[in-house]
Amino acid sequence: MSEVYGVMKKYGLMISSQEYETGAVKMMIETPEGVFATRDGANMGDLKESDIEKLSVEKLPLPVADMKAVVYSQTPACSKALREARPFKACLDDMAQVFGHTAYIADGRDKNKAVGKSIGKALKGNVGCMVLRGFDKNGKGAGYTLTMGRNLYEAVVAMTVLEKSAEIHFLSEKIGGGVPIAKWEAKLMRLIYKKKYSKAEEKVKAAETAGSVDASSDIDIMAEIDDREKELRQILVEYGKKLVECGLVQGTWGNLSIRLNDKYMLTTPSGLDYMRLSAADMVKVEIENLKYEGDKKPTSEKGLHAAIYRQRPEIGAVIHTHSKYASVFAAARKDMPVESEFRDVFGDSIKLAEYALPGTKALVKNTALAVGNNMGAIMSNHGMIACGADIEQAFDNCVSIEENGKRVLYKK
Repeated sequence: MSEVYGVMKKYGLMISSQEYETGAVKMMIETPEGVFATRDGANMGDLKESDIEKLSVEKLPLPVADMKAVVYSQTPACSKALREARPFKACLDDMAQVFGHTAYIADGRDKNKAVGKSIGKALKGNVGCMVLRGFDKNGKGAGYTLTMGRNLYEAVVAMTVLEKSAEIHFLSEKIGGGVPIAKWEAKLMRLIYKKKYSKAEEKVKAAETAGSVDASSDIDIMAEIDDREKELRQILVEYGKKLVECGLVQGTWGNLSIRLNDKYMLTTPSGLDYMRLSAADMVKVEIENLKYEGDKKPTSEKGLHAAIYRQRPEIGAVIHTHSKYASVFAAARKDMPVESEFRDVFGDSIKLAEYALPGTKALVKNTALAVGNNMGAIMSNHGMIACGADIEQAFDNCVSIEENGKRVLYKK
């Protein structure tokens, strides 16, 4: 029970740290010792061991075999979609990757008299759905959102990504509405995420649960590099955490890099949680040919970072995020107009890069073209990228793009 409690306490804190209300949350996890759940009314921000109960079932009643955790929540934008009976499609690749193509509304009132999709059908190809449990006095739908994962980390991240996607779905209506990702592309993104992108993180989470994380290789890596590189690696770690703390990234999405010298850059690794990264996890990559050192793989967007360094010798750091307000413009495939306060840095507009699948040469080409001589760009159905002479300036530009997007949207 103590190991299960530790895991649930960790992710309860992750849920309670969100900037929005999460409603009546319940977490469930399937382990070799049985199924455990938080009790009704448990405080996610201050879980006690007595708030965890063992259920009288051996497996979670989920229609997908490899799902071992589930989170029930009542987040604001998903609840709005439920009230208004408005399922929504993935207009951003993080939703396509971690969740699926469409967030459906399932009728959970009576499985024998369902007027919409059953929960099982709503979960086909997705890791969650909104579940109708009844109607309020105004005839609006009420219920909860269900998200699941191979572990609690995935289930919680699915909750945060889905809520962000729902909010962006509504905000994008201010500028013409979101442009959904093609279903076949969303399926491809989901497949790649399951098989490759989340593999490293899944291994780490399993090791954490088992208490078997080995730090000896990290010590070996750090012993072989000079003081300046050590310092830059640690700076990347700190700014990765700042992105999380400022709400500019969710889960493992987004990436950072610093130019080490004319030949090399340091990047964040592929598919690992920012809050557990160490300096040894940073990856040294050749700017010209993208060859990298060590066992950890660099971010899948390494080619984009390298292209900007090759194109702009004065740039010393690059940050890519899936932040909320920038993502509204990405979802709607629109340039972002620039408010007067930020025009000295970005000019009159932050350009939109034409759409391309993540991690492809087309995405690199399109985004580098959109950045041009500016300090950032919007990436269609993807997010945004910001750069600067150093990591501090790149971070400030990243924050400015997000703040500018917020101001533009709330003027409409």
